[in-house]
Amino acid sequence: MNKEQFLSKVNEMIPDMNEWIIKKAESIVASGAVDLESYDDNYLLPKIFMSAMGAEIRFQYKPHATRDIKLRNNIETML
Repeated sequence: MNKEQFLSKVNEMIPDMNEWIIKKAESIVASGAVDLESYDDNYLLPKIFMSAMGAEIRFQYKPHATRDIKLRNNIETML
């Protein structure tokens, strides 16, 4: 894989990720798990949600091979 292929594939994944994240946000709101009225109209609650989604994304896309886990860990240190 070259740089352009890598960036292109990441870019291709973004719309699907956006759609998935919005659906999860709608699901959380519909479930009543979050008391929306108890939060001010700022970014605190969305940031909390996105933090939780980060954990879900990590779980959904986790690598299994040792080599790939090491690479993921290395990438995380660079973020």
